[in-house]
Amino acid sequence: ASDCAMTPERICPCEGHTLDRLLQPTVMWLLSEGPAHGYALVERLKDSPLMKGNKPDGTGVYRLLGTLEDLGYVSHRMAESELGPSKRVFELTESGRQCMKNWVCTLDCYQRDIAKLVEMMSTPAAGESM
Repeated sequence: ASDCAMTPERICPCEGHTLDRLLQPTVMWLLSEGPAHGYALVERLKDSPLMKGNKPDGTGVYRLLGTLEDLGYVSHRMAESELGPSKRVFELTESGRQCMKNWVCTLDCYQRDIAKLVEMMSTPAAGESM
């Protein structure tokens, strides 16, 4: 944890709470492993490195799935359920697989750039001590 003054009303980005922007590539990666319904994705996202055991907002995940479908990266089919109403089962399209490959390149570049930034920020400026 950082020394940032944290209150329930204020969550500092320095604590890593803005990593939800990486939800798209994470959902796409999960779907690359096979089709899944929304609730299963929400449960699996909880165990992803970005969520650190915290369950994501289901509404946001469903909204993202709708956006990905509008972009042609995800499609869905209805599947019968023994325990209730039919469920939407989502899967990655070929365009989605290409987008995910692009994400891999983008995230790799981010990782290198972030490593450089961390190195620069970890080096004390003249006259400062860390």
